[in-house]
Amino acid sequence: MTSPTPDSRAAPSSARSDPLPVTVLAGFLGAGKTTLLKRILSDPQGTRFGVLVNDFGAINIDAELVVDMGAEQISLANGCVCCSIRDDLVEAVQRLVDADPRPQHVVIETSGVSRPLAVVDALLGDDLRELVKLDSIYCLVDAGGFLDLDFAAAELAIDQAACADIVLLNKCDLASGQQLVAVEEGLQGPVPNLRILRTRFADVPRAVLFAAPPGQGEALERARNRRASAGHVHHHDHGHAGHLHDHGEEFESWSWQGAGPLDSRKLRDAMRRLPPGLLRAKGILRLAGQPEGRGVFHLVGKRMSLEVEAGPPPAMSQLVAIGRRGTFDPAGLTRLVTGCCESGGMASARSPE
Repeated sequence: MTSPTPDSRAAPSSARSDPLPVTVLAGFLGAGKTTLLKRILSDPQGTRFGVLVNDFGAINIDAELVVDMGAEQISLANGCVCCSIRDDLVEAVQRLVDADPRPQHVVIETSGVSRPLAVVDALLGDDLRELVKLDSIYCLVDAGGFLDLDFAAAELAIDQAACADIVLLNKCDLASGQQLVAVEEGLQGPVPNLRILRTRFADVPRAVLFAAPPGQGEALERARNRRASAGHVHHHDHGHAGHLHDHGEEFESWSWQGAGPLDSRKLRDAMRRLPPGLLRAKGILRLAGQPEGRGVFHLVGKRMSLEVEAGPPPAMSQLVAIGRRGTFDPAGLTRLVTGCCESGGMASARSPE
């Protein structure tokens, strides 16, 4: 008679003895969360990762950017895991816990308009507290763009940073030394003793990412105290701990899909005419004359880029954009982009219900 061997398929998630460690990657739109996630997955160092990628728009471009990197992945689109699709987050984590083979570590990339404290509250809630353990929270901040954020966006970015064990001040190559100091003072003024690590291209030592930060737990308590005391920052709360407003009230997302290849020259011209109300835009594109590559478009504030990455072109070009509600014309944006596509496209402009 042979001894029984552990079989994850035979054991319900509630019977697992070892909670699954979870790392949360937070940060405002365009701070570099997906770049960091791609770094982690491109060099897993023997760790089997499970990944949850949340995007505010109807199309999850971030998930598409990491889909071929070998991790068990669940895409959460068309809403924020901190509010309108919080139940989806709980269900997705449970699915990873029950996966076979089971991941050894879960990484959650939140949307750029999510408040990570509500995500953490979900992880520590009754449904998940026996299944997972919060390993760490990292918040990325765009060093080159933070000082250009309007008041509301800056307050959201600071709230995101307040929840973090360590803030990764990313894109330091795009800021002067004086600007870096100003950003750090802007973050540490309302959140004293904030731990900040300067980075470029989201290049963070693995020992920093997956070793428990010193003083772990302080950030969560600090963030909860900040939410309780800073009423002007959390005026969107509905009066229930951990429950924040639906970001559809504040932000609007637009998405577009097109079957035909995009003309690169027309696209670059269209990029120069994008409405200034857009905070973030990104896309994976099929470009004319590029049979072996895919175009990857990014807009972060005032900065934008269009690069060709190796790999097969997508069957459908996809673009998403996010801005404050009422600051751009979705129909005009659709016309602008469709004019670059040889076979036209279809589009939707929407926010989560």
